[in-house]
Amino acid sequence: MNTPPKPTNPITRSNALFLTLAGAVGAGIGALLFALIERAADTPLRVIHETYPWLPPLIIPAMLFLILWLRDRYFIGTDGTGIPQTIAALRIGPGEDRDRLLSIRVAGGKILLTALGLISFLSIGREGPSVQLGACCMHSLSRLRGVPQHLVDRGLILAGGAAGIAAAFNAPIAGIVFAMEEIGRSFDKRNMGVIVRTVIIACVLCAIGMGNGYFYGDLDQGRSPMLIEGWKPWIAVLIIGVVGGFLGGAFSKLLLLTMPVVSALIRKHKLLTALGIGAAIAAIGIASDGQSYGSGYAQAKALVSEGSPVFFESLPSEIQEELLHLREGITPLYPAYRASASFLVLLTAIPGGLFDPSFSVGAGLGATTYPFLSWTGIELQAVLLLFIASYFSGVVQSPMTSFIILLEMTGVLLFSLPLATAAIIGYSVSKWICRDALYESLAENFIDRRNL
Repeated sequence: MNTPPKPTNPITRSNALFLTLAGAVGAGIGALLFALIERAADTPLRVIHETYPWLPPLIIPAMLFLILWLRDRYFIGTDGTGIPQTIAALRIGPGEDRDRLLSIRVAGGKILLTALGLISFLSIGREGPSVQLGACCMHSLSRLRGVPQHLVDRGLILAGGAAGIAAAFNAPIAGIVFAMEEIGRSFDKRNMGVIVRTVIIACVLCAIGMGNGYFYGDLDQGRSPMLIEGWKPWIAVLIIGVVGGFLGGAFSKLLLLTMPVVSALIRKHKLLTALGIGAAIAAIGIASDGQSYGSGYAQAKALVSEGSPVFFESLPSEIQEELLHLREGITPLYPAYRASASFLVLLTAIPGGLFDPSFSVGAGLGATTYPFLSWTGIELQAVLLLFIASYFSGVVQSPMTSFIILLEMTGVLLFSLPLATAAIIGYSVSKWICRDALYESLAENFIDRRNL
């Protein structure tokens, strides 16, 4: 029975505020930890693939089974990206079920299993786990007497989730918007103070640990700002919005249709299912020459930085060589490889996010389709960013987050109107393909499956 817990440890309201700040530090440290793990693993994984190309196909199925076994044996509640689980926690309300879903044990399991996924050549991101980890850290304060009830009900969880997104991409505004648009799907002014404070603290911690820069780089550095002039490039914006939204919506629809089947197979035949899906992911990796391994962040950055020579020259020489090497290996089939690898991983519901892989698919779509859109006079880099916005908006159906996060990741502020246009078109088209938003549907499935 989901009965609200009795508050313990009476404290003053001012001390409650101090402790919520401590929770914000925990959320920031969690996001920083994921970022450091991903960064530390990126180059070694690439070296392993290039030196021992036969090794990743052996590692992937074995690690996928290990993660699934640990998840189901020791860390119930850590499955999935983390965002649907956070939404589910909000829906079920305060009580024992929420406490179990956002427990310290779940937080520890999320860190461990996501870290294993990041070092296993799997196409996962870290933002979803950062959301649930942030929500766990903030929710742990809800039992303290003196914390206002509206924060116990929703504010703490929203703040932790917002901090997870914001810190993962150094995008504080996008984190706040995401909390309202996707996690909470409502606005309560009373919660804004704790949300903003938590986001700021988490972003500052990540900036100290990782550097205070744009996620993909300052693309407008040393050049005229990216913008659209004339009417012909707007034709490309319209086309990109429709195509990206359609593909993103189709991705989510297919995922929602097939996940229940795969979940049932995992429950009955965990080893065989893990080995089969792992072998399929490995086959995609072999076909793509390793380009589908990992989160996809490096490939997306390699593509979007091509049109920013001043920014590119400002990077260390070893980073330039790495990005050039990646760019040369990206083929027109890259978005299909990346989307397929991400799709298969998501089917298993292991901890791991879909932001980075989806951004990478969008960038790949832009690179593949640009020859068919160049007649409009639009730049390649603009096509890449527009496809990221439209495809991602189609997948998650959060158009405001989609274009705001891109602005904060790239600094192309004068390009905000085209990005917003592509995102809202992508969202509208996606709704025709997939009526129910992906995270909302996954949250409902999670609640139903666990009888919460």
